Amino acid sequence: MSIKQPFTDLQIPRAASGFYEGHSLEIALLSKGIMVALVIWALVWPGNANGFLGSLNSRLLEDFNPFYIVIVGFFAFFLIVVALLPQTGKRVMGPVGEKPEFSNFSWFSMMFGAGLGVGLMVFATAEPLGLWGSNPVVLSGAADANSEGAS
Repeated sequence: MSIKQPFTDLQIPRAASGFYEGHSLEIALLSKGIMVALVIWALVWPGNANGFLGSLNSRLLEDFNPFYIVIVGFFAFFLIVVALLPQTGKRVMGPVGEKPEFSNFSWFSMMFGAGLGVGLMVFATAEPLGLWGSNPVVLSGAADANSEGAS
């Protein structure tokens, strides 16, 4: 029994010019159409969309939580093994003998700055909304959560 060749010779038609140049027009329009349909569905029938998407979310969490936990554990173990192997630190990314463009300090500073920027962008909107429902005034009972008095 012979092994089949990998399925890598798939020809995907790509746009030759325009906004979608170099990308598949069919795939881009299909994905945009699905997203627009989901947004319209949520705007026109919010109760129906909330109920269905909420049950779908809880079902996915129920079914894939153990899988996710195991995969993250394996990935963390793999990263620890790779970090402990001495030969991985000697790998050169780029031409042999070329000096790195950035020092280790600069590299870690950039990664720290990128992580800080992502956290600020996410929590700049999430934190005030969370505090609007659970700030000290609400917790003391002086105002209702998510009301004008809670701000």
